[in-house]
Amino acid sequence: MVLVVDDDALVLESIDIHLSAVGGFRTILALGSASANATLDQSRIDVIIADVILTGSITGLDLCHKAITQYPGVAVVVITADTEVQCAEIPERGVFLRKPFGGEQLVEAIEAALRTVEK
Repeated sequence: MVLVVDDDALVLESIDIHLSAVGGFRTILALGSASANATLDQSRIDVIIADVILTGSITGLDLCHKAITQYPGVAVVVITADTEVQCAEIPERGVFLRKPFGGEQLVEAIEAALRTVEK
């Protein structure tokens, strides 16, 4: 199960369509940090894709760290359009992907993140 977190509904929809249709992934969409936080408490996830900057007091990085704590085998993909965010800020096992990106790049990032967990 892939949890996708962003506060832009169009981004969520685009990622969902691609991952479901092309990648064969099952997704849970979370519009914003509050929804994602609740989902982490209620659903088992294998991959989290989170935008760094979210409305509210919880960032995408915070959510990624929470997911790792709750699900030690979770793969992490951090996405952002913010040019100030650097790769060094993401969790050690995380894969960094700068927006805009294509669907193929996203699938490759998920596969790379899954490989880091398998080690």
